[in-house]
Amino acid sequence: MFPVHDLINFPGPFGRINATVLRPSTAPPHPAVLLLQEGIGVTPHLLRVAEWLAAEDYLVLVPDLYSRDLLRQALTEHEVVRGIPIARSPRRVELLSKLSARERASAERVAAWYDGRDDSSYFPDVQTSLTWLQAQSEVKYDAIAALGFSVGGGLAAKLTASGADLAAGVIFYGGGPHPESASRVCCPLQGHYAERDAPVTPHVQAVAAALEAAGQAFTAFIYAGTEHGFFNETRPTYARDSAELAWARAVGFLRQHLRSGSQPEPRSGTRKARERREFSAMNSTISRR
Repeated sequence: MFPVHDLINFPGPFGRINATVLRPSTAPPHPAVLLLQEGIGVTPHLLRVAEWLAAEDYLVLVPDLYSRDLLRQALTEHEVVRGIPIARSPRRVELLSKLSARERASAERVAAWYDGRDDSSYFPDVQTSLTWLQAQSEVKYDAIAALGFSVGGGLAAKLTASGADLAAGVIFYGGGPHPESASRVCCPLQGHYAERDAPVTPHVQAVAAALEAAGQAFTAFIYAGTEHGFFNETRPTYARDSAELAWARAVGFLRQHLRSGSQPEPRSGTRKARERREFSAMNSTISRR
């Protein structure tokens, strides 16, 4: 039986944030995972990943970083999956010229959206989403991880270096954390990278060296023969064996760092307790599907 998807929204600094919550069937409190999307958005694939995590007894929050992006909402997942590699390619003009008129028009819409995205709200929305998680009485406040893919992987990395209270971070082919912020990383990190991913993987060694010098735990895996997006079975770069191995490693890492015991519930005067009261007083909506 799959866990119920609760559709919620809560206020953020740039407007309301839509999100999906998946709750385990066991009694709370639960360790939790903040699950962050890749560039194509909150997709059925990402929600399946959330289901896998909920089956591991984690409460999972999936914020939609495109909650207020009307141009993205007008595009289908299929269009975005096909169009983003073209939009990101230095050979965009050449690749567009090889498409049919209909395919080219679709890819051009995706490229226009991709070029014009305002990503300034993404990280504040992620921070607000973490605060929402920390405010839930059913969540073990000291057992929260951030796990993200691509754009979301970079945001997860940035979150770990922001002073956030996290127990673990997992990065799938996302950039960061920046080497200069290595000393501020708050928790153990694990990274999964494609061998053929020029914008990301060449920087992993520098990140690893900076984290090691700062005494921060970081384990990085580079999967031979893979490309960006290798974990997502809906993308042409999907690599099943590498995806399954990466997931087994990620699940083991989360178990190690989210199930090693928890601190007592915060007292009423602590910052954690105040956050919970503040978020409980906020206007939010919830529906099920």
